[in-house]
Amino acid sequence: MPRQAAFHHGCPTALAGLKDPRAVRRTSRTSARSWHVPLAVVAVLVTACAPAEETAGEVAVVTHVVDGDTIRVDLDGEEVPVRLLNLDTPEKDGPYTEAECLGDEATAFLADLLPPGTEVRLESDLEPTDRYGRRLAGVYLDDVLVNAEVARAGLGVPVLVRPNERFHDAVVAAHDEARAASRGLHDPANGC
Repeated sequence: MPRQAAFHHGCPTALAGLKDPRAVRRTSRTSARSWHVPLAVVAVLVTACAPAEETAGEVAVVTHVVDGDTIRVDLDGEEVPVRLLNLDTPEKDGPYTEAECLGDEATAFLADLLPPGTEVRLESDLEPTDRYGRRLAGVYLDDVLVNAEVARAGLGVPVLVRPNERFHDAVVAAHDEARAASRGLHDPANGC
């Protein structure tokens, strides 16, 4: 089994500097099963690998993708609109908006990523709702931050509306990656 697969999802980053656990110093040359792991390393492992992320947030089920940065979910039997934090996508053609460059593509990308029935985890920041009553959240598909994936595809840009900045750095990094690769909005062929 690959080393990373053996750890909780938060551990590969936290343990990037550690060698393969099998290479930890043995206490005896004669016993292959006796390992010496310094107490400080054990403390780091326990802290870094605690399943805190799995208990954080709320589990919801996607019912509809509204546009590239807004979804509707079933949360405890109630349909709730959710705005992906720290991300802004072009508007799609709709009853209240005119289509912007790649707005329909951003919506289609998110709809492919989160079809109805998809279970997601919603993680909030300091302000839980916006002025329209939408839930503001980092939306996770397994351990993947969907907000950043839309930016990574080049279909959204980072936005910072304080005090909600929890997911901003991840969206900025993904956006920079898309710009460097000339994806989506950054592809001159799209004319955006």
